[in-house]
Amino acid sequence: AVLGELVFRKGGKQNGKTIKPSLNVRCDESLASSGNTNDVPIDYSMEAMTKRVPVLHPFSRISHEDDEAGGANTGAVVVHGTVSRTANLQASRDDSRYRQLCKNRLLQTSVTNSRFVRPVEATELSVRKSLGKNTRGFGSAVQAFGERLKERENNTGMENSGQKRKYEDKPTRSVIFELFTQQRYWTVKQIKEESGKVEKEIRQILHEIGDYHRSGEHKNMWALKSEYQNQSG
Repeated sequence: AVLGELVFRKGGKQNGKTIKPSLNVRCDESLASSGNTNDVPIDYSMEAMTKRVPVLHPFSRISHEDDEAGGANTGAVVVHGTVSRTANLQASRDDSRYRQLCKNRLLQTSVTNSRFVRPVEATELSVRKSLGKNTRGFGSAVQAFGERLKERENNTGMENSGQKRKYEDKPTRSVIFELFTQQRYWTVKQIKEESGKVEKEIRQILHEIGDYHRSGEHKNMWALKSEYQNQSG
């Protein structure tokens, strides 16, 4: 049976335009029209071709009638070769059958009342407008959540700025000792954010009075040396 034809295009330049090499497949119309629909596309292009494929062998099984006619064993198969490349078949947009298929699918999905998402009717829009701005939908809920998040960030920023002003006139060493009275383990980033002091100065003092944890539960954090812990308390 004739399944169709392959069309190879070498590519190059024609009339000043660059033509890309391509490989197209055109199925026989008898295959596309064998069902109850006439919108099955017959023109395809082969895209995303690759050579990295597992070992595959296309084969066909010999029917029982062929076995009896040819005298072969029942259940025999014929191997036709080895698959060396794979590709995706993309329906051609210029194919009238493909355009008709897209149109039919769009009509089938849009002309129905069983959809979960449907266009808003004009009457429903007029009712919402008459109710005023107090009516809140899903979009309003998202907006309200964003406003609360932004407000919380602003409040946190104000609290941090107030904390930094608190330590502004104090020596960095005294500020670090005071912070260690609040909690036992700190990162350099946390101390910098809480105190507003320079990171270089913070690291220099921590190397003098602190122990750095390179592993364990408090990895990458600093704690006061044992001789300074009573002093901070």
